Amino acid sequence: MSWEKVGKTLVTLISCIGSIVAIYAVLKDDNKLEAYLSYDYQSYPRQFSERVNKASDKLGYGYLYDGIKEVASDALSHEQIDKIVSLSQAPYLHIFDGPFKKGPDVYPAGLYIYLTNTGEKVVKDVHIKLPAKGLVRIRDDSGNETVMEEPTGRVIIPSLVQNGAYRVWVYFDGDLEALKKEGVRIGYNDGVAKIEVFEEFAGLEAAVAKYSAELITLLIFLAMLLILAVVVLFMIVSDGSSQADTAAS
Repeated sequence: MSWEKVGKTLVTLISCIGSIVAIYAVLKDDNKLEAYLSYDYQSYPRQFSERVNKASDKLGYGYLYDGIKEVASDALSHEQIDKIVSLSQAPYLHIFDGPFKKGPDVYPAGLYIYLTNTGEKVVKDVHIKLPAKGLVRIRDDSGNETVMEEPTGRVIIPSLVQNGAYRVWVYFDGDLEALKKEGVRIGYNDGVAKIEVFEEFAGLEAAVAKYSAELITLLIFLAMLLILAVVVLFMIVSDGSSQADTAAS
């Protein structure tokens, strides 16, 4: 077996791998818009929800009407009591109007999106396709906030300057796991965003997630050793065959 041949083969193998990596780096989609996503499940304390339900019962028309009539000792007319009841109910009805009719726990699933422009130019026409309709709050890189009163399934950001960042909070009334399966799609005028989703892991999964870069490096190293072993074994077998043929001659 010629170790010179092994060395040349190894150098050729490393050169091929380097060439493949270089070609991939040139041809891959160079994303300038990056997005970091995280999901969570949130809910109000049970004590608060129970208080809201009790308050709802005490703000009923019949309860308020009878209470005001009793306090007034029949000194108020029906129209006057009716008007007082309406005024008493108005603040509560405003709080739980629109998308909050079912109470404070109606939007338990949350999604946080951090958008940043790492390119050298302004990113225009950023559009976010959400997994479902939800309540949206947006904060730009100047700290200005935009709050959408009604649920929406699509978010539009006209432009994002270089090194600029937007933060988007979305609250859903659906199941968290189902929302994760649907996914989020983010694009802009020149392509799509590079998306990373942050999730919590425990045990072995947590260790693999934490040391993923080291694990990939180890796997690549082991793969190269395996290829080298195969090449060396092939050359040994080839040399053995050549020596057998020479001896036979």
